[in-house]
Amino acid sequence: MRRITVAIIISIHIVLTYGNVTSSTKNGDITTSIPLDNYAQNVSYIKSGEKKKESVKTFNLNDSPVYLDDVLFVLKHQNWTEEEQPCLRSTLLLLHNLQNFTLWAVWNWDAISSEPQGLLFGSKFHLGNFDECMSAPWYKTQPELRTQYCLADIVLERTDKPVKKRISDPYDPYQSALNLLEHRSVFRRSLNELTWGVCVPAVCQPKSVERLMGILLAHSHLGTAGLRTHISVTEPCQKVDEPIPFDALFYAFIGVMGSLTILALACTFIKYKKKDLNYNKIQDSIIIAFDIKTNAKNLLKTSGKGLEVLYGIKFLTMCVIVSAHQYGIFNGGPVSNGSKLDEEALTILGLMFLHEDVVVDSFFLLSGFLMATLLIKAKKLPNLFDFIIKRYVRLVVAYAVVIFYVCAIFPYTGSGPLWHRAIAADTEPCRKNWWLNLLMLSNYIDSQNICLVVSWYIPCDFHFCILTVALYCFYKKFPLAGKIIATVVSVAAILAPGIINYIYELPAIQLFTYDFMTNPRGSLQFHMTYIKSHTRYAAYLIGFLSGILYSYCAASDKFNKIPKKWSILGACLSIFTMGVVMFTGPMFLWRSYDVLESAIYAALNRPVWASCVALLVICLSLGHVPLIKGFLSWYPWVPLSRLSYGLYLIHAVFIARNVYVTRNPQHHDYINIMTHCLGIICEGSLAALLIWLIAEAPINNLLNVMFKFSNNEKKETNTEGQSSTNGENDKRTNRDHLHENMPTSVQIISSKI
Repeated sequence: MRRITVAIIISIHIVLTYGNVTSSTKNGDITTSIPLDNYAQNVSYIKSGEKKKESVKTFNLNDSPVYLDDVLFVLKHQNWTEEEQPCLRSTLLLLHNLQNFTLWAVWNWDAISSEPQGLLFGSKFHLGNFDECMSAPWYKTQPELRTQYCLADIVLERTDKPVKKRISDPYDPYQSALNLLEHRSVFRRSLNELTWGVCVPAVCQPKSVERLMGILLAHSHLGTAGLRTHISVTEPCQKVDEPIPFDALFYAFIGVMGSLTILALACTFIKYKKKDLNYNKIQDSIIIAFDIKTNAKNLLKTSGKGLEVLYGIKFLTMCVIVSAHQYGIFNGGPVSNGSKLDEEALTILGLMFLHEDVVVDSFFLLSGFLMATLLIKAKKLPNLFDFIIKRYVRLVVAYAVVIFYVCAIFPYTGSGPLWHRAIAADTEPCRKNWWLNLLMLSNYIDSQNICLVVSWYIPCDFHFCILTVALYCFYKKFPLAGKIIATVVSVAAILAPGIINYIYELPAIQLFTYDFMTNPRGSLQFHMTYIKSHTRYAAYLIGFLSGILYSYCAASDKFNKIPKKWSILGACLSIFTMGVVMFTGPMFLWRSYDVLESAIYAALNRPVWASCVALLVICLSLGHVPLIKGFLSWYPWVPLSRLSYGLYLIHAVFIARNVYVTRNPQHHDYINIMTHCLGIICEGSLAALLIWLIAEAPINNLLNVMFKFSNNEKKETNTEGQSSTNGENDKRTNRDHLHENMPTSVQIISSKI
């Protein structure tokens, strides 16, 4: 009897449970799409601040209001203007269909990062899924469902007014998270700033997007602290049906570069077929100037006996600059573990990246060093006007090609949530101020909108070259006055950075911190001391003086060899001192500010670095340092060093492109950085090679042809009238062109970088 009773109870329980399940299934909600025509009927479900009971909920939790209901409630009770009503209607329609789990609504919401993630770990960019937002399968057939992708910059501000005190441990787990949000690391990364991407209806205006994002942020975990938010949508939202149209600049670049390529290929073919070209005929000289094979061979020629180490120094210095810019631009973009990077900023590698700007002074030194050896070996003083023209063309051809590329082609090379910012940061300044760059004035005029941030080096080098050669020519004609002026200029060049730092109370140096990497044009120190020619001249002067010293020592029988032990000692001393300069600079980040101390360091750190590089070059060139000299003189450095100038110009464009096309925050680690660096160096060197073969070498060759035949005509004219103007001809000969009097070896090794 007991068994029968238990069996009956179990049977009744099963029947009741099955009945409840089937009833629930029959009464389940059907996924439907709410039409636009019935919009008013569908959205007027709130009365006197009371939510409609029948609204479909995504989930229930003890009958308490849930996320979507709260968002709907707040949206409805915002003060929307008349022009914002279409956005409100479309957004409410989206949320209602999301509650019903309709595909198009879920698709759009799925593309949104519902709330910031990883903010406390240094992840600033919360981009959602850009491609999902922009690539809905029905965007062509259902125009009313089209969306747009918008970016909002948000600053969080605490409202509780706590007593300000120094926080010994920002990661104390029992303190308020607001303290960590306010904390700025040594790397100067702010955790209370974020960039949030959202997929919204295409009819929404920036003001409406700001309102929507404020509501979403208030319903995230950050909304529990009552933070005050400053939200701004400053750039146009991206829409699928609004691609960037090809403009005249695009077709002009294709036409110009295509024409140069065809011309180079045609001249190469003609030279291959005609073996008897005459260098003394202008038409044959033009063909040879564009010959790809000849220009490629010039990259492989070794020259400058005794200075082979410069090849390795130049290219490896360029690699250091590329790695530093890769490190900086990469970590200024979307990174998931920014706080980890802040910790690594205090390691040996991190300190090197913080003060890598001093490496650029190595290029200034080498440029001055080579210019001195060139002038010392020249038989006569150069014609200053001709020299300026040759130097300008030598610098400007590749420079103009890269600027043209950034203006015309770069906007079409990528897409992504941050791509409009790439165009605003690189293309727009170039389209505005390209002429300042080509006039070598970009580091002085409107430098806040300088085209290509790294290009500040080019006008500096051009200014240094002209001024130094002019001073040298003046010294040759008036030795005593020349020495006095050279001394005054040298002292002024060393003191200028320190004086400016002291007057404006600037930091000791421009460190590559987070705020500088994200907006280099916004740094006051960048414009006051970092890019100005008069504050960077010291390294070039030291290079010029060391080049003169090297030339006289190499020509002397007594000082042309440095004993091995002294060479090793000098090389070790220079490397050690360079390390001291590089690692002491970042210490100013955590030291208390002292204006006099900062001014002294600003005045001396670059000249000391340049002096150490000069000592290293002289020890390696006139002496013997095992392993180092052989490594730096390795033959593969020869062509790579000659491509350094093109690599310098183009590498930052490639790095920025890779960063701005990213869809999600990337993980920072040194192997990842190194892998990217190797790719940029290879791509940049290949681009530099193409620029050299198609534009740079041919145009420089044409300039040489022009000077050559111009000089020949002058010589013929002078020969005809030699009997009557003999004395005048002697004076003109003393002002002969620099390229006629310099040894070929020195001319080849001289470089822009």
